[in-house]
Amino acid sequence: MLPPSEAAQGARLGRRQAMTNPRSPQGHNGASPSGMQPFGSFEDLSKSMQGQFAAISAIPHAMLEAQLAMGSELFGFMGRRMKAQAELCHELSQCRELADAVQAQRRFSERVSSDYSEEFGQITTMLRNELTSVADAASEAVTEASKAAKLAA
Repeated sequence: MLPPSEAAQGARLGRRQAMTNPRSPQGHNGASPSGMQPFGSFEDLSKSMQGQFAAISAIPHAMLEAQLAMGSELFGFMGRRMKAQAELCHELSQCRELADAVQAQRRFSERVSSDYSEEFGQITTMLRNELTSVADAASEAVTEASKAAKLAA
């Protein structure tokens, strides 16, 4: 039986060894006894990480571009609708007969209906294209991450 101080020392050594990879014992610099580092060189790891971060950062970038494009389209549509509303108010102010005012309101209502229908089609197409763009960026990120994982392995 070991004296208590040697037993404690052995227990500490056992804990240290358990924290390292038991199949490839490492020295204090992270290298295995053969001199090879467990994850390749630092440069390889750095390049792999840079590729992964570049690919992953493309996803939020694509999402932001999609949001900005959609916002721009919606604000443009709102501007066109406000202009049409102002034109209606001007037209109504020029009407001298009730029938003229009713006719102006009818034309405006028809235009509203067609404008909203057309805008819905444009937004749907734009959304489909933007979602495809984001999906492509995500697919690229997965492909790059897979390549990096293969290189690291």
